[in-house]
Amino acid sequence: MTGLVRWEGFSADPRRAEVAGIRAGDQDRETAVEALREAYADGRLDRIEFDRRSHSALAATLLGEFVPLLQDLEAPTPAALSVHEEALRRYRRETRDARNGVVAIGVMTSGIWGATSIASGELLFFWPIFPILGVGVGWLMHVVNRGQRIEHHERRIERRLSRREDEEDDES
Repeated sequence: MTGLVRWEGFSADPRRAEVAGIRAGDQDRETAVEALREAYADGRLDRIEFDRRSHSALAATLLGEFVPLLQDLEAPTPAALSVHEEALRRYRRETRDARNGVVAIGVMTSGIWGATSIASGELLFFWPIFPILGVGVGWLMHVVNRGQRIEHHERRIERRLSRREDEEDDES
């Protein structure tokens, strides 16, 4: 989908006023969530906005409710990225998210450790090292396996582009 919402994936085009009041089905909700997943994967939605819109899409009862959730995702990106550039962008976001997970776990567990040390009146064993190392290994694997992760994303992008071309050929 990269850049465009596939409105034809809905049971009827929700942008049309005469169908906006028709009840949405499970396939319509799944089509909307898939468009949101694509937008999140493309970096056009952050996690909080993706979660908010996905929740609204899954709760939608009428076709017209999908329009405000997807309307601003319709325009194509200004410059199409090459498959490698897009894969590299996805790798960087994936690695950044893994790093942020290590930091979040470190801050949270260290805070708990600090509070319990203060409450007990003595310096306790620094147990947060174990969850930090556990999550840190995942981040480190992203960094160490950079080439493989980028190739993985390239294959996924190429498969998606190939499927899109097949769908367009079928429509012709």
